[in-house]
Amino acid sequence: MATPVYLHVTLKVRMDGYQRFCDAMAGQVPIIESFGWKLVGAWVTTVGRLHTVIDIWEIPDANAYADVMAEVAKRPDYRKFWDMLAETLEEEVVTMVQKVPYSP
Repeated sequence: MATPVYLHVTLKVRMDGYQRFCDAMAGQVPIIESFGWKLVGAWVTTVGRLHTVIDIWEIPDANAYADVMAEVAKRPDYRKFWDMLAETLEEEVVTMVQKVPYSP
């Protein structure tokens, strides 16, 4: 069995856009999961830079990132979501990771 691949997504959300971002993401999670991803968890910082959101997604393989992003972009509601991201995010960093041997 292949080792699961995860996306670690760090999103620096503007303070005045945090609730709007969370509301929009709540609607996007089921759509993204319908393409085979699984949201392991999402967290927001409470110490340090506030409104930094960290999402961890389990994905089927490394190709799933580009494949799913292309499919989601085809949706008619995607432009509205993209515009919301442009208005609420300062920065987004996506990294792909796998567990190390000592991880449970």
